[in-house]
Amino acid sequence: MGWLGSAAAYIPIGAYVLNNQDADMVRAAIQIMSLIANCIVVPVAFASLLTGAALSLGTRWGLLRHYWIFFKLLFTVVAVFMLVAYIQELSHAASIAVQSTLSSTDISILKDSIHIVHPGGGLLIVLVAAVLSVYKPKGMTRYGWRKQLENKSSTESGMREV
Repeated sequence: MGWLGSAAAYIPIGAYVLNNQDADMVRAAIQIMSLIANCIVVPVAFASLLTGAALSLGTRWGLLRHYWIFFKLLFTVVAVFMLVAYIQELSHAASIAVQSTLSSTDISILKDSIHIVHPGGGLLIVLVAAVLSVYKPKGMTRYGWRKQLENKSSTESGMREV
């Protein structure tokens, strides 16, 4: 949820960059976006990936027992890769934004639609992962079925011994 919130708060700044004509304001907004992305969004994204994997291993849900958890993990990994790819583009834009004079090419790089497309796509993927976490659709993987059968048989054999 932290990643979802930080990504959602990031998008209006990207929209501001795309719609503003003042080069100094665009320059400042890009620098703010870089700061937010590097200090908030990236750490929260990696924390989300790591804690999600660790917590699923420590619960009855398991990491690969249910399809919804598998897809949530897959979506999170894809979103992290998208974020890393975008951070490289954003770092390039931030290095341009600190220059004292900007050419028209520099301004077009700063006002690239990538500042909405990548965060919007990432937000969509994280939103789908959050919905999966809340609704937990039914469906176990083969591994999950096998583990469930093993647990049932070990419980039944333990009950017979008593």
